[in-house]
Amino acid sequence: MAGIIAELLDPNEISKYLHGVSDAEETWALYDISGDPAEWITAGENGIVINERRSERCLIKYELWDDAPPLLASWDRTWTGSVRFTTGRVTAISGASGGTSYGEEFDLGRPDGDWNARIYRKSLGHEDFTTHIVSFTLLKIQFWTASP
Repeated sequence: MAGIIAELLDPNEISKYLHGVSDAEETWALYDISGDPAEWITAGENGIVINERRSERCLIKYELWDDAPPLLASWDRTWTGSVRFTTGRVTAISGASGGTSYGEEFDLGRPDGDWNARIYRKSLGHEDFTTHIVSFTLLKIQFWTASP
C-alpha cells in the first residue's frame, strides 16, 4: 500500500490568479507551456499550468508518495499526468496587474526526475454562498516517481 513520504500545506494564500506550479529555479517555464486555454491543466517541461482564473484565492497542499496514491472521490475535479522537474523543487506562481508571487518550495527529493502527478480541485461553497461568491479553491497535488 502506498504511503506519504513528505507533505506541505503551503501557508501562503494564492490571490489573483494562480498560473501553476513550476520548478523553483525554472519559473519562466510556465510561460513556455502551450496548451488549449479551455483545458483545466496542461503539463510541460518544468511546469504544470493550472487554469484557475475563476477563483480569486487558492490554497495548495503538496504530497510526495512512494507509489501511486489511492484515488479520492470527494473532490470536484481530478487530473493525472506526468511532468519533469530539473531541480526537484517546486513552487506555485500567481500574478495579477503585473506582479508575481511565489508560494513555499516543496522538495521532491531528487533533481532531474520524471514524476507522475495527480491534482485534485475543490471549490468551496455552502448553501446560498455559492462557489462563485466564495471564490476560494483548494488544490491537492500528489507526486510519485514515474516508472522508467
